[in-house]
Amino acid sequence: MRCGCLPIIVGTVLFVCVENTFRSVLSEALFNAAAPPGWRAESAGVQAAAAINPVVPVLLAEIGIKLGRKTPRTATPDMVARASRVVTFGCLDRCPIGAKEKAEDWPIPGAMNSVDGPRISRLDLLPRRCPRSPREERLKHPSPVRGVCALSS
Repeated sequence: MRCGCLPIIVGTVLFVCVENTFRSVLSEALFNAAAPPGWRAESAGVQAAAAINPVVPVLLAEIGIKLGRKTPRTATPDMVARASRVVTFGCLDRCPIGAKEKAEDWPIPGAMNSVDGPRISRLDLLPRRCPRSPREERLKHPSPVRGVCALSS
């Protein structure tokens, strides 16, 4: 018998970069594509831009992830309070109050605000330290941060 219940959200990971246009958006999409049961990700920026980097949907499509409609959002104290974990990309010192207690900073370079800048390929998105089976990794490491594969080695 199937249950018509909605999944219970156990935890939320909030990915925060400066403008919520590239790193945090990629991280949110990658996490949600392989999230442990009950976990989900959101993304925001400390100074949200007007639109996401147009390269992001292209990069995600190359690895089979459809982004859908996405508008940059500004990180708020309420978002931080709701999050179980906060992952920042060089902007922890500018995050809303409460972020430092549940955050870690990942030193991953940004897109350098240029579509014509250094090309990030799908190979760059595929983690070098990730096991071959994401399902097996989720079973071994249910923690949303430890179970997520890094975007760079």
